[in-house]
Amino acid sequence: MTRAARTAPEETGGRPRVLIIDDSPLDRAVYERTLRDFDLRFETSGEAGLARLAAEEFDLVLLDFQLPRMDGGEVLEQIRNELKRDVPVVIVTGGGSESVAASLFRLGALDYVTKDDLLTPRVRSAALGAIERHWLDRARLAAEGELRSRKDELEAALRRLQEAQAQLVHSEKMASLGLLVAGIAHEINNPVAYVANNLAVLSRDVRAIADLTRGYRDALGAATPPALREAERRLDLDYTLANLERLLESSRQGVGRVRSIVDGLRDFARLDEAERKPIDPNEAIRVTLEIVRYQMKLKDIRLVETLNARGVLWCFAGKLNQMFLNILLNAIQAVGEGGTIEVASHSDEAAHAVRYEISDDGPGIPAAIRGRIFDPFFTTKPQGVGTGLGLWISYDIVERHAGEIEFETAEGRGTKFIVTLPARLPSDPA
Repeated sequence: MTRAARTAPEETGGRPRVLIIDDSPLDRAVYERTLRDFDLRFETSGEAGLARLAAEEFDLVLLDFQLPRMDGGEVLEQIRNELKRDVPVVIVTGGGSESVAASLFRLGALDYVTKDDLLTPRVRSAALGAIERHWLDRARLAAEGELRSRKDELEAALRRLQEAQAQLVHSEKMASLGLLVAGIAHEINNPVAYVANNLAVLSRDVRAIADLTRGYRDALGAATPPALREAERRLDLDYTLANLERLLESSRQGVGRVRSIVDGLRDFARLDEAERKPIDPNEAIRVTLEIVRYQMKLKDIRLVETLNARGVLWCFAGKLNQMFLNILLNAIQAVGEGGTIEVASHSDEAAHAVRYEISDDGPGIPAAIRGRIFDPFFTTKPQGVGTGLGLWISYDIVERHAGEIEFETAEGRGTKFIVTLPARLPSDPA
């Protein structure tokens, strides 16, 4: 069935548009008085109401249960099953008909009021509450759908990136890979920012609606109708209200995780660092040690620092930090509780180079895989723990610095990585 476009807010003064299906002229006058700040439309039968709803858009339907020919339950069922309309419906019952209204919750009604409530603020509160809850649900579902969609796109992009990267590594086209990664990161970051902004607005509105709901409950207190109490029990309203913030926090963490992955892709591309610069040769590793210090604390790892390098080291500082981070994280994962990691640096005056050594007392590297540890995507970690890119990226960074990376290992006695970098290249400024 074709659905007409909703009347523009400017045409109704921005007021919520409400369809009232009620055959009582007296009730109509009451509605016009208690809901005077709403844009009201009236129909006196279920058939006419369904026809009106099929042709126009409304923010809310107030549906009298006792209608001629077809009652409110039948109308509600057709709204949901025949018209497929996602519009909030509030049932209006006669006094003592709360049990009937409660049964209509199962058909999709959001709330109910009695005829006795029509002259009280209750009917206005129910109308506003139903509209706000409906729009909140729609915003939440839209945000969750957008987040799932972007997450799927990111996972697909990462899979495409890994496949492309493996091919480019073997064909020595790493510059093209950097451009590919940066482009993917840029394309993902924009929609992720959109989802993050929506979640921020949604978080604010969820808290406001939750506070409003609690206010309604506090105001009603012991006067809360039994049917409404039963509806709250089925919904487990206390748990739902308490759980809203946790659900939103989980969504925020998901967006944060996506952003972290994008940042990692950008770091991997490293297109923002085009020039070498002089640094304190000890500072790069010292800064990186600060980043991993908490991980060391968790495993009670003893850190021994012997940083004796002198002079100046020309390098791409950000890339050097990434290389040290990868090696240190491997060492942290290798050692057991209470293990030891030693970090040393010293200057080789004769070779005009700086030598770094990172040692651990872990289990060592098995002989069978020593020839593969610098291969891209090679990892001995469980699925989901590592990508197998850390040491390969470190190897690539050292090569870009015209340096050397090697390791010494013995099973049961630990591993030492040795990185030697020229202090200055002929192309560096004098």
